[in-house]
Amino acid sequence: MIPVRLITFSCIAEILAMTSFAAFPALMPHFFEAWNLSGTQAGWINGAYFLGFTIFGLLASAVTDRIDARSVVLVGHVVAIAGAAGFAFLSHDFATALPWRFLSGAALACAYMPGLKMLNDRIPALSQARAIAFYTACFSTGSAFSFLIVGLVNDYFDPQSALVVAASGPPLALILVLLLNRPLPVLHPRPWKHIFNFMPVLKNRVTMGYVTAYFCHSWELMAMRSFVVAFLTFAATQSAPPEWLSVSLVSSVVIFMGLPASVLGNEFSLKFGRRPSILVIMAIAFVLAILMGFSIGAPFWIVAILAIMYGFFVTADSSSITSGAVTSAPEKLKGSTMAVHSFVGFGGAMAGPVIAGIVLDLAGGRSDAMAWGFTYLSMASIAILTPIAFKIAR
Repeated sequence: MIPVRLITFSCIAEILAMTSFAAFPALMPHFFEAWNLSGTQAGWINGAYFLGFTIFGLLASAVTDRIDARSVVLVGHVVAIAGAAGFAFLSHDFATALPWRFLSGAALACAYMPGLKMLNDRIPALSQARAIAFYTACFSTGSAFSFLIVGLVNDYFDPQSALVVAASGPPLALILVLLLNRPLPVLHPRPWKHIFNFMPVLKNRVTMGYVTAYFCHSWELMAMRSFVVAFLTFAATQSAPPEWLSVSLVSSVVIFMGLPASVLGNEFSLKFGRRPSILVIMAIAFVLAILMGFSIGAPFWIVAILAIMYGFFVTADSSSITSGAVTSAPEKLKGSTMAVHSFVGFGGAMAGPVIAGIVLDLAGGRSDAMAWGFTYLSMASIAILTPIAFKIAR
């Protein structure tokens, strides 16, 4: 298949596989009331999703150095169907939500990085850098689409209908991958006894610099996405927004900004250098996080603009970081490099929402404006580790 078409359909499959991504965070205001959740409990439910991704991401990506990544992706889509259906029909409180969100996160781990490996294995080397940029950018598009569809169905119908619709994407993704990707033999399979030997990756200082940056990036990004609907919902109660400027619309735009941001950020890094670009983008995101977090009480359109700007810059370094990690790895270790990259990065994605929820509770709770400011400050502060990691990795 022509590379452009394969990249396009791979991105569509990625987006469909993620329709249940926002099943909990997009409905968090509902679950706060229906399940009587604290901020810490909400953080743990969000964190369970990324815990599943963290654990299974390490396994799923590593085995793609031995077997065709297509097989791993197909397994991921089957698990995604189970996780989304379980959360929709079998969750009724904090304890019952955790395993299904964990399973959904594990499913995405089997689909996301292995999906990138599946794509890279099927296109020419010259197309791979931009393929990585578009594919990683579509993670944000999939997240945004999930927030949008879940939010809109909830607005016009009810939360249960939104959860059912959220579960509809993984079956379509499964069909698309089956139809468009033929099985492909691994030309130079890594021996099974070496599959889970990650020491060569850990010893690569350049790679680990980018992996550390991905940890910081994922911590901040997923904490922001986990709480953005609850944040905007509370901000809207403090300053009545115009009827057309709904929380669902703003939150979807915030998440969708990841697509142009990731692509443009990659182009920026190609022109000005990957590491300097990443550091500049993180610094801007840090400032915007503080402005956004402490903006409650201002007119809602100002809060919305700050949130959208933050949504752009917090994702603008995504493809640059991932491209840096992948291109710094030897060909025979790319699967293992993606495994470590995914494991460490989404370890941050797991911790970020949990810590943010704890900070929210300690600072005064979800009905306190200053508490939200400190919560967003906690999200952004992790970025200080990136320049330290880059300096060590030289």
